[in-house]
Amino acid sequence: MSKQITPERKVLYYLGMALMVLGVILFFSSFFTVFNDTSYDPFFDLGIPPFFKRALIGMICIIVGKILMTIGARGAAGSGVILDPEKARDDLKPYSSAAGGMISDVIENIDLVKERGLSEGEKEIVHIIKVKCQSCGQLNDEDAKFCKSCGGKI
Repeated sequence: MSKQITPERKVLYYLGMALMVLGVILFFSSFFTVFNDTSYDPFFDLGIPPFFKRALIGMICIIVGKILMTIGARGAAGSGVILDPEKARDDLKPYSSAAGGMISDVIENIDLVKERGLSEGEKEIVHIIKVKCQSCGQLNDEDAKFCKSCGGKI
């Protein structure tokens, strides 16, 4: 399985990004034209004002752009457009790899950790977590519900 995002998904992602930028420009430009547009008179011009249409089109572009970016980044199954768990796992593999790959890297390297044993000269380092009692300050095991010194609830 390739960990590369397909060119079609890249195009879809950047198309969505361009639509979002266009939508933001259209949306915010409507605020500037409200203050500068003296040709529109709400009492004589019936219908939707042009600056409101521009803001509405901008919002639609932002929403459609975000949907396209999500599908481009995660794939159709990974973003939930197609309900197929096996395909979703394959679609999300390059996305999770590009986003740091924390989950897939851990899963892929679990076998390596199991196979790597300690040689005769190595010592195993064990980290012990202790919880401090708020009443007496005694250190207790992390799974303790009551303090071993004063009996107070942890």
